[in-house]
Amino acid sequence: MPMVSLKMGSSLNPNDIKEGDDVYFECNIKANPKAYKLAWYHEGKEMFHNVSAGVILSDQSLVLQGVTRNSAGDYTCLAANSEGKGSSNPVTLRVMCE
Repeated sequence: MPMVSLKMGSSLNPNDIKEGDDVYFECNIKANPKAYKLAWYHEGKEMFHNVSAGVILSDQSLVLQGVTRNSAGDYTCLAANSEGKGSSNPVTLRVMCE
């Protein structure tokens, strides 16, 4: 079953994210066999690639462009392989108001 861990991008200060900033998360997956699916969740709701909304999913990262207060909350990633599904720890995004 995949072992999954999530962290915020290393160059970011999680205590100093303001509306309009770009934020990224990295999902680290250890799986054998290799994971065939990676899904991202915000507050338990699955997220989908949507460039016009500033949500970019690529490989094992999630990029949020121009975050707003609505972007705040818990993010998780989930990986699946033939052995089952593994969900990451939640990472909380806090967004400061200008």
